[in-house]
Amino acid sequence: MKRVLALCAVVVFAVAGCSDKKESGGGGQSGGDAVALLTDVKKTIDEAASVHIVLTGRDLPDNAQTLASGDGVATHAPAFKGKLTVRSSGSPIDADVVAVGSKVYAKVSFSPSYIELTPTQLAGLGAPDPAILLDPAKGLTAVLPTLKDAKVKGETREGAKVLTEVTGSVEGKTLQGIFPKAPADQDFPSTFKIDKSSKQLISATITGPFYAGATSSYDVTLDKYGEKIEITKP
Repeated sequence: MKRVLALCAVVVFAVAGCSDKKESGGGGQSGGDAVALLTDVKKTIDEAASVHIVLTGRDLPDNAQTLASGDGVATHAPAFKGKLTVRSSGSPIDADVVAVGSKVYAKVSFSPSYIELTPTQLAGLGAPDPAILLDPAKGLTAVLPTLKDAKVKGETREGAKVLTEVTGSVEGKTLQGIFPKAPADQDFPSTFKIDKSSKQLISATITGPFYAGATSSYDVTLDKYGEKIEITKP
C-alpha cells in the first residue's frame, strides 16, 4: 500500500512539473509572439484609410511647453483634422487643427480664423505635424517593430473585448516624429493593448522623460479604423 501511495505521489509531482514547464515555455515564446503581433498591428494601421486617435498626457511638467492632449482623425494622405491642447507655463491652450500635406493650420479659441504654423513652431510647443501620425516611418507605427524586450504580458478585458497586452521599451529616437522633445538616447517603458481578432491596436501607454526634469506618460487610444474621410485646407 505504501509503495502504491509513493508511486501516486511521484506521478502527481511529475504532472505538476510538466504543467509548470509548459507555462514557462509559453512565456519563453512570448517574445516571438509579441513581435509577430506587433508586425500584424503595424500592417493593419499602415493599410487603414484613416484612424481616430485620442492622446492624453499625464504628469506633465508645469515649467515647460508640452503637448497636453489631442483628439482627431488621421489619414495616409497625409492629413489630420481635430483638436490639440498645448500647455505653456501650466496654462492650457486649445486649438482646432487641420494638417494637409506639409502644412498645418490652427485656430485658437480667441482667433477668428486659422493661421499657418511652421514645423519649428510646432516642435517648440512639443507637438508634431499631426499629419504624420500614420506615417509608417515616423508616426505611431514606427515604434512597433523596434520595441525592445517585447513580451506578451497576458490578456485583459475592456467591455466586451478581450485584449492582449504587449510590454517593452520604445527607443526615444523612434518617438521624435510624434514627440519632438523626446531624447533619442532614452528608453520609454510601454504597454500596448491589441485586439488579436481584428489585429488592431486599441490603446497604448508610453512613459518616460519626454520633457527635461520630469517623467511623464501619454495614453493613446485608437478606433474607427478605415473610415473614408477627406480632409481639406480650411
